[in-house]
Amino acid sequence: MYKTETRHAWSPRSAVLRFAEMPSEVAQEVFRVLTACRSLELAMAGLYEELAALHHFDGTVARLWRKTAHEELNHAAQFSLLIETMSDAVSATLVDAGILDRVRLSIENTVEEYRLYPPSVREALVASIDFEESMHALHADQILVFADGQSKRLLQAMMAADRDHVAALRATLSRLG
Repeated sequence: MYKTETRHAWSPRSAVLRFAEMPSEVAQEVFRVLTACRSLELAMAGLYEELAALHHFDGTVARLWRKTAHEELNHAAQFSLLIETMSDAVSATLVDAGILDRVRLSIENTVEEYRLYPPSVREALVASIDFEESMHALHADQILVFADGQSKRLLQAMMAADRDHVAALRATLSRLG
């Protein structure tokens, strides 16, 4: 058994209050976009976890899906941290949270579709590469205006990890022949 730490519970209200220095409507939009980014990362993790379950018979591919899901969960945790510690790090957004929500819904719909009609390993790899590449323009370091370099570097590192996802997915696809 792991001993659990007692920490204050996260709530949208507590995070929004940390944006006190910003005009209210800007702070709320920054909060919505950061929350949508976190939800998008969680949706991608769910996609990869589903693919790992569907392709359990291929140990190499299942490990790749699980590893990628774990990395997406780490990205979601980074957004949680950014939301929790937010003060003046993000000063504005360049995208509406609704766009991110529509992309998340598309990913969630794909997961449901895969449950009904499981893709081959090749089909799943191609689709995953397409998802990752299409989301490049929506990556947080492209859609947020940073007032602080540390947060921007954190998200640039996350983007580099996403490029690594695509490279690993492509390498696996090429090994399939």
